[in-house]
Amino acid sequence: MSEIWGVATAVLGSILGGTALAGTRFAVGSLDPLFVANVRYAIGALLLLPFALRALHVFADKRDAFATLGLSVLFFAIYPYTFALALKYTTAVRGSLALSSMPLLTLAFAIAIGREAFHWRRVIGMLIAVGGLAFALSPNIGPAAPMAWLGDLIMVSAAAMQSVYNVLSKPYIQRIGPLPFTALGMTVGTLFLSGACVLSGSVNDVADIATSGWIALAYLGIFGGAFLWVLWSIGLRYARPSLVALTNTVNTLTASFLGAVFLGEPLGLEFVVGLVCVLSGIAIATNLVPSRLDPFPRKDP
Repeated sequence: MSEIWGVATAVLGSILGGTALAGTRFAVGSLDPLFVANVRYAIGALLLLPFALRALHVFADKRDAFATLGLSVLFFAIYPYTFALALKYTTAVRGSLALSSMPLLTLAFAIAIGREAFHWRRVIGMLIAVGGLAFALSPNIGPAAPMAWLGDLIMVSAAAMQSVYNVLSKPYIQRIGPLPFTALGMTVGTLFLSGACVLSGSVNDVADIATSGWIALAYLGIFGGAFLWVLWSIGLRYARPSLVALTNTVNTLTASFLGAVFLGEPLGLEFVVGLVCVLSGIAIATNLVPSRLDPFPRKDP
């Protein structure tokens, strides 16, 4: 499978995750973000549990075992909690903008540890895509809440966590396989989150969940958890982490489009321009558009 197909798979995952931001915000409500993250990933882990057994051989090597456990806790426990916590303080739109720093953070980290080489084409493509996303969301930013800055900062930290995971998980995904690795990671993350929920007492929130809340959580677990991250892992297996991370810009545009279709929310010229910029940026970064922007091309490690 070529890198283009890996990016296309990640785009599909990002489309599925396009409603995760709004769904998480709806599900959080007055619930503890830790509890929401736990239920979301527990549902995904139960769905993928049979495949997790195929990844248990990783524990035969202590180094691989510690690395896999660390990545699992980082991405499937700390990251979802941080993501949900950010939306307690900021809006979905501002959260999306903060999370859009993830492609550049992924590229910077990959370059810093020697996993990718610097390419002007890739950087310019990312700037076009992220700039287009910001322009598309600009009419809906609105006034900032008193603690919105804190939510934005927390979301940037979540983006940094995902950047680290994107880069460091790739070799393990290639060796273990996208489905078993994701299943094992989500199972480990769920166990960690469950223990934290018991210690914090947030498990008592289960009595406060209405039927609509359970529906939202089920959707988040199946589509915004299991399916999304399996597709993301497939993308990481075949494409460079920075290019997979760039597809995250599709998330919020997908959510905006669905809002227009199902809720009658208006889509202005900003959305069209933003969509063109996002698709153009991804095409430039993945070499789909002929360009001389990179006069000194170097192969990635």
